[in-house]
Amino acid sequence: MVSTMPPVLDPVRLPYLLVFGGVTLACFGLATVLARQQTAAGERELTALFVAIGCWNACSVGLLLVPRQFAVRPLFAGSLLMAIVVSVVWLRFAQVYCGQDPLPIPGRRYLVIGALMAALVLPITNSLHGLVWTDITVQYRYNIPVFLAERGPAHHVLTGASYLFTFASVRCLAIRFWNARITRPAILSVLVGFGLSISANLLPVVSDLLIEYPPAVTAGGGAFGAFGVLVAVRSDLSGTVSIARRSVFDTLADPAVVVDTGGHVLAANEAFVQTFGDPTTGEPFTATNPGLARQLDADAIDRQTVQVDGEDDATHYSVIASPVGVDGTRGRSLVFRDISDLRSATRRLERQNEHLDELAYSAAHNLRNPLGVIDGYAGMIRSELDDVDDPSFDRDRVQGHVDKVAANSQRMEEIVTDLLCVTHASKADGEREWVSLGALAEAAMDAVNGVENLRLTVAEDGEVRSNPEQFEMLLSTLVRASRDRSGDEQVSVRLTASEDGFVFEDDAESIDEQDAEVFLSYGYATKYPGTGLGLAVARMLATSHEWEIDIDGSYDGLRVVVSGAAVRPATDTRS
Repeated sequence: MVSTMPPVLDPVRLPYLLVFGGVTLACFGLATVLARQQTAAGERELTALFVAIGCWNACSVGLLLVPRQFAVRPLFAGSLLMAIVVSVVWLRFAQVYCGQDPLPIPGRRYLVIGALMAALVLPITNSLHGLVWTDITVQYRYNIPVFLAERGPAHHVLTGASYLFTFASVRCLAIRFWNARITRPAILSVLVGFGLSISANLLPVVSDLLIEYPPAVTAGGGAFGAFGVLVAVRSDLSGTVSIARRSVFDTLADPAVVVDTGGHVLAANEAFVQTFGDPTTGEPFTATNPGLARQLDADAIDRQTVQVDGEDDATHYSVIASPVGVDGTRGRSLVFRDISDLRSATRRLERQNEHLDELAYSAAHNLRNPLGVIDGYAGMIRSELDDVDDPSFDRDRVQGHVDKVAANSQRMEEIVTDLLCVTHASKADGEREWVSLGALAEAAMDAVNGVENLRLTVAEDGEVRSNPEQFEMLLSTLVRASRDRSGDEQVSVRLTASEDGFVFEDDAESIDEQDAEVFLSYGYATKYPGTGLGLAVARMLATSHEWEIDIDGSYDGLRVVVSGAAVRPATDTRS
């Protein structure tokens, strides 16, 4: 006997209605929310998925609310159609979200279209061929009518197609979620939902249900799996960026980390792990990387710079902070770019520019001196030539004037040569290589004129990592300083390699201790012989290598110490 109680209030029917009705309302509600904020790859397809699952569950609700023969066949047909539609939307969502085809088989598109058309046409025309179900009978359980469908071959084929599409999608999503560690817990929801969908076909065998048609029961499991995907998508690395951008994040050569609005670590790429260590996902960034966090302004949008101290020297990083999600509501991504080489090159260029400015000023000053001397002696020569017929004409005095003009002309030539060499060296390729100290010293001696009275000795040879052209000019400048102070005397020049540089010594005119630092400055030419540029050129070339150069004023002669260089024994054959 059929119960006289209203179907909705029937205590046996009510739990089914609560489950399927609740899932239906939840799916439509989630679809409405997603439709208003479609900012991530796949969210449009995910919205369609919840709509399809909602319609699928609505068919189950209809079977419970309208247990009448005229309504059963359309609702059965609708359940089968929506099962196929849901599996196809799953496939599309996985393709868009993961950026790859979940079902890479030949003719995939025709297979999908064929399954959809068959699910639409075959149930409608079933009365003509009976391929979907052969008969629909009624049984009474707990005094409630239950309709049973005798399934045909087309039903099994369509069910298999839906499971094929769904399995391919779930597999693709599971791999994607596993690769992003923050979404790994959501894999359980996806797999459980998929498992519930499959097990629905077995439920009628092991339990007496009010709905015996498997596609109608499967709808609940499909909703559970879709909700798990929603959780995974919304908690992914950024939640609002495409899979292409996430792939860039994972493969970015620069260290990168994503934190939420509360400062908790969401993800870090491999470069960040190798550079700064593996931060614990979910922990505050201030706890996992306190040294970096202290130097960063979490709310700043401009580039920031952080310094990481190492064993030998510090590494500097430029940090680019970008909002994650709409208006940064989900957090912030931080990309760290190593700018140590750039900072070093910038400082080197700044020093070179300062030195070149000083050099230009000094050269102008020093060129005026010999020009003034030449001009003065030229006037004296003209005056003497006016009296050439005078008995008091002194040819030797005129010759002395000519020698002064020639000497100052030579001095100007050397100043111009220094200017050209320094300018050329400052523009030379900055690549460095291992060069022999002794070999470059010999080349420097050959490059300087008038060094016949200098005797070079390499007390201890070595190889220095440097720019060969600039290094040879540095040594040439030191050799010229020895020549200018030697006069006509024999002078010994000695070079000795040290652990971090080399030492240049001569026994020519001594440098007063109070003048040691000044001797390295531009324009100091009045007290000691030279061009006026002198060792200031050597200082510029040394600092371009980031070396230190000093003069030992207590030495009897000239003693120049260069340090901060990379040196190895001359017998070392390493490349």
